[in-house]
Amino acid sequence: KIPPNNWQYFVVSMYATGSKKITGIGKVNYTIHSNHLIRKTDFFINGSSFTMDEFRDSAGRKLFMDFKKLVPGCLLTFREKNPRSQVRQFFQWKAFLINEQSLRIERDTTFSGTDTSLFLHYFLPHENRWMNQLKYIYSNERTLYPFDVTIQVEQAQDFIRPSFTANYFFNYSEGGLQARFFAGKFLYLNGKTISKEFKNERYFLNMTGPNGYEDYTYSDYFAGRNKFDVVESQQLMIRDGAFKTRTDLLANKIGKTDNWLLAVNLNSTIPRRLNPLGALPFTIPLNIFLDVGTYAEAWRQGSEMDRFLFDAGLHLPLFKGVLNIYLPLLYNQVYRDYYKSTIVKNRFLKTISFNIHFYNEPLKKINRELEF
Repeated sequence: KIPPNNWQYFVVSMYATGSKKITGIGKVNYTIHSNHLIRKTDFFINGSSFTMDEFRDSAGRKLFMDFKKLVPGCLLTFREKNPRSQVRQFFQWKAFLINEQSLRIERDTTFSGTDTSLFLHYFLPHENRWMNQLKYIYSNERTLYPFDVTIQVEQAQDFIRPSFTANYFFNYSEGGLQARFFAGKFLYLNGKTISKEFKNERYFLNMTGPNGYEDYTYSDYFAGRNKFDVVESQQLMIRDGAFKTRTDLLANKIGKTDNWLLAVNLNSTIPRRLNPLGALPFTIPLNIFLDVGTYAEAWRQGSEMDRFLFDAGLHLPLFKGVLNIYLPLLYNQVYRDYYKSTIVKNRFLKTISFNIHFYNEPLKKINRELEF
């Protein structure tokens, strides 16, 4: 409908086949239109509820932990110079109010037997946390050389997390080169302590694309959010350093920092005549990628870490970029040592990563203000 209603809402109810629970997402939005510098102001509240982890107790029962979140916010969209302009510029504020369930196991000190299953008790408490997010985005979605810039500041009880991300696309006659630059800083409020470091580890800047646990706002959709030993555990997000090599089995992941991080990511299409998959009767695109980054700990005096990390390999963008499969082929020795020491079987297959990206170009053409 043009113009759209000022009040807009949607509610989607779902059934989770694993936990056999009703889940869902929803949103209510109210828009105020204007003829001034701010073209429109949106006030909204989003909500979602899903299960995100499972635990099997000593009796063989499967227990599923869940999370719920409410996200009130405001979006200020600047007026374009003309209705056909490809430039979009806005400020957005969100407050993430999250209630999530966790697993705790405690020993019954009144029992003195040897059967541990009789004196270990589990609890599934719910805990609340919050975070503010302020974001400024400037994008030009022109056909040739489109680009966007995002300045974001996140704040919670113990920290402030500012970051800068820029994307630029260089067009070729066949495809193009996507260049991305990221810079981020993690700042503790009222000083750094061991308890703060342990409590906020999931918020740290990460050279690797974050996994499901590190999706601290629950903004991405994961096939197996907290899986760690199956195919679903190889999913990652394109965020922070956005490397495609994963070191999830380490207690302290390579390139993870609570200080500062810089990264450059390049992704280029391969011309059809050079694409080894071009001989197939159907079209399968193939890209190559290169990630280079550095972080604070590598520059400390006396550090033996590589100051610059890198990975490079092949990228298979399927279904117009909804499913992206990454095969790292070249990377630092520190990654090679990790794979040799932690992955015994099917090492080649387990180095593959994938990303699910719903908000791709076809959806932008339907509604460039659509948000998941």
